[in-house]
Amino acid sequence: MTVLIPNKKAAARWNGALETRLRHAPLESFLRSRGRKWVLSGEARVSDNLACATIYFVDQALTACTPGGNGVLDAAHHAAVGQAACAVSHGLALLIQEANSWRIAALIGTARILAQHIGPDAAAHLSATCARDYAKGLKAGLESGLLQISTVVAAAVESNNEALANKALHLISQRISPVPSGVLARRAAPL
Repeated sequence: MTVLIPNKKAAARWNGALETRLRHAPLESFLRSRGRKWVLSGEARVSDNLACATIYFVDQALTACTPGGNGVLDAAHHAAVGQAACAVSHGLALLIQEANSWRIAALIGTARILAQHIGPDAAAHLSATCARDYAKGLKAGLESGLLQISTVVAAAVESNNEALANKALHLISQRISPVPSGVLARRAAPL
């Protein structure tokens, strides 16, 4: 039997890869448990997985908060979707210790979610605007609602807890809801 002992440089690279894999494990586990695709390797792995989780959360919240559950918003709420996507991707990027990856995930997530409503070009433009505004907010201090979304989403993914995921979806729904709280219930009641 032969035992191979790597040199210090190779051992450090292996240890670094293991640490990275362990940091990313909660996100991959969350995506897997929700039946979502996740990427295991490649240069875009981090941003792709963050974008997938961002789309999951915002799409679920959008469906929950729109009349009839059809996910259709009017123009006044498109920016709120982008800000929520930024908060989700930022919280998840901090969770997996890839703090600089939030912006790419937010850009991809916002553009994919809004493309069906406003077209791909307008969605990409609005996505960039939302990410820029969110980044400015990071420097000046985030609004408490966005900070709460970011924190709860990260906790939900880290623990893979359904109750926390539902709480995160509720917070996101409140943020992007086209209908003020309670109005939807009154609208649905027969006259």
